[in-house]
Amino acid sequence: MRKFLPAILTAMIATTAPLCAADTAFQELLDSSGGGTISAALPEIIPARADGSMDIEQYLPPDNNEPGFDWSGGKKGFEDHFFYMGKEAAFLKISEAGDDTLAAGSGKCALTPRTLYKAAVKPGFQGEHMVVTLAEPLPGCQFARGYIYTAYVSSSSAGGAWELPRNVRAFLDTLAYAEGTGASYNYIFTHVTFESYADHPRKRLCSGKLCSDAAGRYQFLSKTWYGVAPDLGLTDFTPPSQEKAVLELIRRSGAYKVVLKSGVYENFTLALSRLNGVWASLPGSPYGQPTHSIAKLWKAYKAALAKY
Repeated sequence: MRKFLPAILTAMIATTAPLCAADTAFQELLDSSGGGTISAALPEIIPARADGSMDIEQYLPPDNNEPGFDWSGGKKGFEDHFFYMGKEAAFLKISEAGDDTLAAGSGKCALTPRTLYKAAVKPGFQGEHMVVTLAEPLPGCQFARGYIYTAYVSSSSAGGAWELPRNVRAFLDTLAYAEGTGASYNYIFTHVTFESYADHPRKRLCSGKLCSDAAGRYQFLSKTWYGVAPDLGLTDFTPPSQEKAVLELIRRSGAYKVVLKSGVYENFTLALSRLNGVWASLPGSPYGQPTHSIAKLWKAYKAALAKY
């Protein structure tokens, strides 16, 4: 049956439901897998509905005494609210609209790369943007509150991935690569996007007969999210909250210590093997969905690690 499964999955994905905006994302994942790491059969743990659709499953590890990352530390010396720009040129925009790569014009003020800016309040998030209010207006800028593409911000007082050790950050980047989300925290399954981070979107979408309400950079099912968020005291679905939740799943899976040392290939592969019940895109996953090869993920990991 193994040799026929990729064709079955391809046909399943090609039958697109009306709400599915990006079944090509799943097809790309299938293509990238090369068919070599597909599970041999669709497991029984994926229940079939009356309409023939199947919901993606995600294992929620029970709470335990495994070690994890201590989020209470942060970086000392940043008592005030702030955001620190990365190496790319970017703009503070008065609205979300506009191309961030264009020259500054009406409604845009240039931000200097690798510069620390003080903020009047803790930065927030909306869609692909960080929402900031400067403590002092930029020279020549007519507004102090605006939007910045989150991917261009290196760190902020809102917290999140920048607080993590570089090996852990690179591993999370690799996980996002495997899930097809990249740097985006506002994806729902099939690459439909959402704007508000007030809560998990809880929107079930389908690609062919495969359905899910997975959302965020790490594609949390709603039942997985609500299985960890209350324990962590998370009251929103913002990027920093998503980082805490994904680290909690890694901790509960007994994988944090090897993720922390994932620069060693043996630790990297061990981490993947402990997490492939949570994320169906990882090699060895039992869910019968397309997976990436270890070699491809290791290459993505090394590229991510070189950034930090």
